[in-house]
Amino acid sequence: MLWSVRRWPFLLLIVFGLMAIQAQTCQAKEISVKLVWKFGQAGWVEIQVREGSYQLVCDDKTINFPQDSTLQIGWGGWSPILRINQGDFQTLKGTRLEIKGEENGSLRVRTPDGKKAVYRGKLTMDWQRDHWQLMNQLDSEDYLKGVVPIEMSNSWAKYGLEALKAQAVAARTYLMKQTQHRETITDSPDIDQAYAGMNVEGEASAAVEATRGKILVDGQSGEPIEALYSAHSGGYSEDAKNVWGNSDIHNVAHPDPFSDEIGGAAGRWHFVVSAPQLGSAFGLGPIKKVKLDKFVSGRVKNVILTDSFGNSLSISGRKFVQAFYPFGQEIQANAFLGTLFKTYNFPTSEIEANFRGVPPLLGVLDYGRLRDSSERYPANSGPRLSKIVSSSLGVSPVPQPYGVFIFEGRGWGHGAGMSQWGAYHMAQLGYSYADILHFYYSNVSIATADGNGA
Repeated sequence: MLWSVRRWPFLLLIVFGLMAIQAQTCQAKEISVKLVWKFGQAGWVEIQVREGSYQLVCDDKTINFPQDSTLQIGWGGWSPILRINQGDFQTLKGTRLEIKGEENGSLRVRTPDGKKAVYRGKLTMDWQRDHWQLMNQLDSEDYLKGVVPIEMSNSWAKYGLEALKAQAVAARTYLMKQTQHRETITDSPDIDQAYAGMNVEGEASAAVEATRGKILVDGQSGEPIEALYSAHSGGYSEDAKNVWGNSDIHNVAHPDPFSDEIGGAAGRWHFVVSAPQLGSAFGLGPIKKVKLDKFVSGRVKNVILTDSFGNSLSISGRKFVQAFYPFGQEIQANAFLGTLFKTYNFPTSEIEANFRGVPPLLGVLDYGRLRDSSERYPANSGPRLSKIVSSSLGVSPVPQPYGVFIFEGRGWGHGAGMSQWGAYHMAQLGYSYADILHFYYSNVSIATADGNGA
């Protein structure tokens, strides 16, 4: 049936109405981020309006809080106190403060011990008996601009922009999946995904904008997936079941050639530890034997240690790594970084002399830290390994007779889902962000908020 001229206005109203609904659906939403990474136990905090004009809500009063205004909050005795713009300190009657205002504003947060960050959006501060709990409310797309560059790197934009786009989609999907079941998300990489506010914003923001609204969904149901990712798969992506115990058809184990021979220390690392030190880490005597029980990927499921007295202990691969992982330290090639490893045992009888028989893997160790500076070594000899305590603890003044263990590993992190270094390599080779996502995640589609798959 042909539409009459009179019906065109009605048709246009329908069309524009549908367009408005779709636009509204695709718009970013405001989210709440609990700031626990740097400010989880902050007793004293200063907040300054860096851009925009805000309002401070305090004890049922609303105070204008324009650019350059400052708020200091702390505690005196058992009560929270505050000071506005260098005025007198006053006791807070309630337990909550809120700084709200313009969408394009930003706030600088710092503590007396030197921790600082700048955040878009609003802040809420709740007194928790002995510290302040800070919550950052902001647009979800602005949140991602503070996630992508710290989970990857702004420097990757030059040759790996497609990898940053893949990271933006994965991070957005993770956010959407998590906020389906809870009201807030944290800024902690140990709990959720890393978020550092405006401090890290840069070239990676282009990847967030280029993929605005894009998420990964299940190929059948259209629901957001658990978009897992880690720094480096070591050449083989892990099955989610082997990491957290729950099967996931979107995060399955498979070879990852794109993560081979890339990533520096994250791609290949080595850790040396003496038999006594290895045993003492788990309440045993000097270790005589190490047996590895592995998954198909090559990652270690369990480590079985047997000491010189015949005592044995089985430890999960993850717990074993945690005993030597360099928490809070710079990643180096002589650090224990993940569960994808194998081990070599060298008895003392093999390590007291010139150490030319050791595999080439020892060539990457930082011998400058491990050598005993009081002795001279031939140019082509290795360190006297009988004196080594571990790669991280250095050497002992005297040798020990029980030998050493050398752990040779690949990859950094749990290995499930997308390998960030592998994604970067794929981008360098010319793959698109869609190619990257479909390689690392199974049975998925790329969709926007209105449900259109890709």
